[in-house]
Amino acid sequence: MVCEKKGKVVCIDTEILGEKGSISAYLILSEVPVIVEAPPSSSAGIVDFLEDSGIGREDVGYVFITHIHLDHSGGAGELIRELPEARLVCHPRAFKHLVNPEKLWESSKVVLGELAESYGKPLPVDENRIVVAEDRHVFSLGNDEMLAIHTPGHAPHHLSFYLIKERMLFPGDSAGVYSFEKVVPTTPPPFRLDDALKSIDKMMELKPEFIAYTHFGISSSDLLKIVKEKMVLWSDLAVDAVKIGGVEELHKLLLAEDDDYRELFNLTKNSRIISGFHMMTLLGLIDYASRRKERRE
Repeated sequence: MVCEKKGKVVCIDTEILGEKGSISAYLILSEVPVIVEAPPSSSAGIVDFLEDSGIGREDVGYVFITHIHLDHSGGAGELIRELPEARLVCHPRAFKHLVNPEKLWESSKVVLGELAESYGKPLPVDENRIVVAEDRHVFSLGNDEMLAIHTPGHAPHHLSFYLIKERMLFPGDSAGVYSFEKVVPTTPPPFRLDDALKSIDKMMELKPEFIAYTHFGISSSDLLKIVKEKMVLWSDLAVDAVKIGGVEELHKLLLAEDDDYRELFNLTKNSRIISGFHMMTLLGLIDYASRRKERRE
């Protein structure tokens, strides 16, 4: 279950749907232990891992979630019920969807189809157990601190977290998806390019030494600049694609123009989870390019 450990940070492969290397959560072994991300159907494994590590359920102080897409927060309600002293940290715009996830669940079923059903319906979170994080909110973990920053673009309710002493960034999906030592954007509709680029600049200002990706694993490479450049390139290609068609045309352009996209598409096309990310990325870019085209006409 453990895929990697770096300093105080342990990467946990949740192995959802039996897939390894798709969705991770993180345990931070600080004086106040905390968890980053609450993927669906993963709480039992995370709690078992805590206990195997000698950490009591009552010792966990926070569960930090980057945003409310099911692969990042679908297990929040279940996990908070298992951790009696933990508080769930989220973006202000995520609060109501965690307290009452009905609308989130219905929209997830429309967008994700069978995958949403496989993830399972999220449980509501007691509003008294939730902490809303404003931009630049700092949380004390005893011997370290966690900085929350608002990073919209991938989603308007997106947070990223920075573990200050470890110099480790937890960007959720705001800095793309990472696998096979390559990073590519993840841009589901309604994608906002300007917001996404500003968010990456904001993360770059922190000068992280490590980046802990939910999808997937810890990188010591400086990938923020790379994913920013790809967001611009892919958005431009989407503008070209909508002139002649849509998603299929963009897919063909990316296969021809971006070696990383072509390699990752071929490596992950049989994954229900990762292949879904790539499809949502194409849909979001075409949505962005279509809206841009309408504004100019």
